[in-house]
Formats: sequence, structure tokens, C-alpha cells
Amino acid sequence: MVLGDIIRVEDAYTYLVKISPDAQKEGIGRLVKIRKHDGIIVGVIKNITHTIREELIPYINPDLQPKYAPFNEDFRNSYYVIHGLGMINRGSVKYDIESPPEIRDTLELLTTNEVREFHTINGKPSVAYFHANRDALDKKILLCIADQIGLQCPECGSMLRLVRKHIERD
Repeated sequence: MVLGDIIRVEDAYTYLVKISPDAQKEGIGRLVKIRKHDGIIVGVIKNITHTIREELIPYINPDLQPKYAPFNEDFRNSYYVIHGLGMINRGSVKYDIESPPEIRDTLELLTTNEVREFHTINGKPSVAYFHANRDALDKKILLCIADQIGLQCPECGSMLRLVRKHIERD
């Protein structure tokens, strides 16, 4: 299920996605993916913003508004701010992003199998990206990710209890 399209790439790890009007709204902390030709970028919804672009309307000639301001009929826009966590490339997992996605790439939810694959390195459970992203992501987002992993990978329960304890203590 497509959640939206990328409209801006801030850097290799931060993307802005316009939420499709008919898409089911997801919450902050939800694991998502962006398909690339050689694999997928795994990310998390870091924030959701809502804007109203009515400030431009007075400056556009009323005859030209349908062409240059098609949002005039619906002023509301909603966006996901996505933080990239790593990549799954032909079966190998890297907690680094070599190249960011392109404009107009689509955002989708991460499937159960992809959650398992992303959190398994050399046959062992891993959340090594937590440490690298603890400054970029809020504590609540990290805890939400841990909850999702726990639901998808119950065998990671003991590791996640330690991770949760460490995050909550910071």
C-alpha cells in the first residue's frame, strides 16, 4: 500500500513525503520503505506536518489560479518527515544509506518479512542502528520501533527488553 510520494530530499537520511489523500494515515514511529532499483531504503516516520497554503492566493490572478494554484480547491496538505535507517540490498543489510531516494519515489509500509530481514545480521537479531540514530530520533520513536520489532520478531524479546531499559534510562 502506497502512503505517499517523496517531494523533497533534505539529505541522505531525511525526506519529505506528501501523503496521498486516499492513503490510510500512519503514526509517528512507524517503519516504512522506499523501493530503489537495487533494494529498499528502510526508514521511520519521524514527524507529520499539516499546512495550509492559502497565503499565495492573493498574489495570483483569479484567472490563473486553477493553473498555478490547483490546491485552491483543497487548501490542506499533509506530509510525513521520514528518517532513513539503512538499506536492504539483495539480501544484505546495511545500517547506512549510500544514496538517497529520488523525487517521486513512493513510500510504503515495511512488511513483516522485511522487518525480520532488516533486524537480522549474520543470523542474529540486531538493532545496531539505534545507537547511531539516538540523537536524530526522539526516545519515543525509538521505543515505538522496539515495540514493532517485538511484535514482528518475538524471538528478539530479551534483546529488546535491554534496549528499552537503556533508552528509557537516557
